[in-house]
Amino acid sequence: MPIVCVGINHHTAPVALRERLSFAPGEHGDVLHSAHLRRVAEQSGLSEFALLSTCNRTELYAAAPDVTHHFSAVPMELADALAAARGMAREEIAAHLYGYTSADAVRHLCRVASGLDSMVLGESEILGQVAAAHEIAQHEETAGRVLGAVFHTAIRVGRRVRTETGICRCPMSVSSESVRVLSETRWDAAHSRVLIVGTGKMARLAGEVMRAHGVRELSVVGRTTAHAGKLARSLEARPVAWHGLEAGIRDADVVFCSTSAPHAVVTYELVASARANLVAPHPLRFLDVAVPRDVEPAVRELPGVTVSDLDDLQRRLAGNLAQRRQEVPAVEAIVEEELRYFEEWRHGAELRPVLAAMHQHSEAIRQREVSRALRRLRGCTPEIEQQLESFSRSLVSKLMHGPTRRLREETDPDRCDTYVRVTRDLFGLPSDAGTGAVAHPDAPAGTESAA
Repeated sequence: MPIVCVGINHHTAPVALRERLSFAPGEHGDVLHSAHLRRVAEQSGLSEFALLSTCNRTELYAAAPDVTHHFSAVPMELADALAAARGMAREEIAAHLYGYTSADAVRHLCRVASGLDSMVLGESEILGQVAAAHEIAQHEETAGRVLGAVFHTAIRVGRRVRTETGICRCPMSVSSESVRVLSETRWDAAHSRVLIVGTGKMARLAGEVMRAHGVRELSVVGRTTAHAGKLARSLEARPVAWHGLEAGIRDADVVFCSTSAPHAVVTYELVASARANLVAPHPLRFLDVAVPRDVEPAVRELPGVTVSDLDDLQRRLAGNLAQRRQEVPAVEAIVEEELRYFEEWRHGAELRPVLAAMHQHSEAIRQREVSRALRRLRGCTPEIEQQLESFSRSLVSKLMHGPTRRLREETDPDRCDTYVRVTRDLFGLPSDAGTGAVAHPDAPAGTESAA
């Protein structure tokens, strides 16, 4: 039951690369059904795929319900699929890639869902993003019982972490961190004019944080007038039509950008034009948390203008999370506990069908040989038939007891995979033994799930 993860994140790649390799939810299907992944499935036996793409990471997960015979090249083939989806070559992302297999891949996703691997330690939004990635893969019919178990394990970890530890206390979202950056520059919130560009969740959170810090003059601009008006009403802010973006920037002291546009919406020319006729240009601060970035890098070159993007926020976050870091050991303990449960499920998922097939195979041989013996012993009494039946059952049971117990007691995943493969070969079992429906980690005892 191989499981593999390949990806990039804020630890390994700059925002410029992350934004090129990010995928909106509506684009997941194109990746999951790409020719590259179909080829991976044909050559390696991997048949389940899921894509997790956020502003800070893009990760491709793959799995198979059976042992694959061409596993060594799979991580690089998955990297090819990611790169090709954006018209890139693997060499462009190779230096920034990481990969995990087997239990390490599951552990990594659990750490992601728990917030341990986030830019802001313990942030809560990632749990919903992990759940959404699995839902999309299910909708696209590319996630089966193995990835279902992997993602459900990670989601359960995330939920436990948020109820059993304090790592999510003292909210520290990217929005709140952005405001903290402003506060460190002697920002006068009460007299600052703030423009929010975008109408999504990050924009709403930013507006709420701005209001909580005392901002009085707050405006919202969005491509859709209705969306901008709705968010503005909820924040008690002033709605601005999209064609008024330049005027909004001219009047603002702070511009928070978080649109989902595939390209920069705040260009050098736009900002230069907005500030061209100001008699006394005031300092202007852009906080760009979008991926791809909303603000062109060249905007930094304009006098009096400062731009902070996600990379800048990441650097400023270091050293400010002491309280949350105290909770890390407790979170790690939950991850390892759930990982043990997953490995127990995985072990049983691989062995139960194989053991069942092995015993069915032995029982078929026993019945055949008993029937042959009875034909030779024509005219024997029912008592002798019963004794022969009892003797044969006992003999087969004792012969199977040792191998069965040894298989059940093996806990090392790699050795378990080897034993499953060897058992199939030695007993001549069908190749699909070990791929049937098995109990899901979230399911009550005695139930089965194919997801």
